[in-house]
Amino acid sequence: MHQSVLLQEVVRAFQEIIQTTPQPILIDCTLGLGGHTLALLETYPHLNIIGIDQDLEAKEQALEKLAPYGNRFNFMHGNFATLLPSLLENPSLCIKGVLADLGVSSWQLDSPHRGFGFHSKQLDMRMDTDQSLDAFKVVNTYSLYHLERVLQAGEVREYKKIASLIANRRHKQPFESAQDLADFLAKHAHRSKLHPATLIFQAIRMEVNSEMENLHTLLKCAKNLKEAVLAVISFHSLEDRQVKHTFREYAQSWGICATKKPITPSAQELNTNPRARSAKMRIFYFQGF
Repeated sequence: MHQSVLLQEVVRAFQEIIQTTPQPILIDCTLGLGGHTLALLETYPHLNIIGIDQDLEAKEQALEKLAPYGNRFNFMHGNFATLLPSLLENPSLCIKGVLADLGVSSWQLDSPHRGFGFHSKQLDMRMDTDQSLDAFKVVNTYSLYHLERVLQAGEVREYKKIASLIANRRHKQPFESAQDLADFLAKHAHRSKLHPATLIFQAIRMEVNSEMENLHTLLKCAKNLKEAVLAVISFHSLEDRQVKHTFREYAQSWGICATKKPITPSAQELNTNPRARSAKMRIFYFQGF
């Protein structure tokens, strides 16, 4: 069952800016199943939200959940990196908040036909199932050099060794499923408290969905915000570092970094949702100039 991470912390992150604005609009860049948006709409009766998501399967569930809120919620299908710049440049929209939850949802992980989980019979990992690049192509067709770069970018230990092992195995027999890949990596990858394939799967997923590039676009276009709050929830040290360094840079001229240290899940939340363990939220307030 999917649980939205840092739910109450997200609601509190936008409290002051929403309560002091007559008709605020918040953009949920990664709507998913709508958990964060639902909590925000319930808490702030005068808030309107634009929810963006590229996953059409998640859209159906989210729209059903949010239907009672009528025209206070509007859905846009697509990648936030494509849609967000024009929204933030639109002077007719009173945008006072932007939320981006960068993680893959439990629902996606647990859907066997999506190829995110270790036991899936698919090797897919696309958040937008209309795009051509999927995990099968990354694993089975990328050159050894390119595969090394993907794993290195995902901060995989022994990335050269793992890339070489994958390349040698696929030459004999292509990887047909996520389970095939996970079982292979369990025998050869560095062992830790996590499943040996965890970081490797994450690196491949980030490549398939251009996650670092999308984050870069989000942070760049956020400079168009005025008197507004940006909250970013990341699940990978690489993402968190980019957010941290960008917020530190922006604090010199654009506003105030509202979180000196990232907000992390409470012990109570981790007890009910262990998958939230790596979540970190950083908040930035863009001042008006």
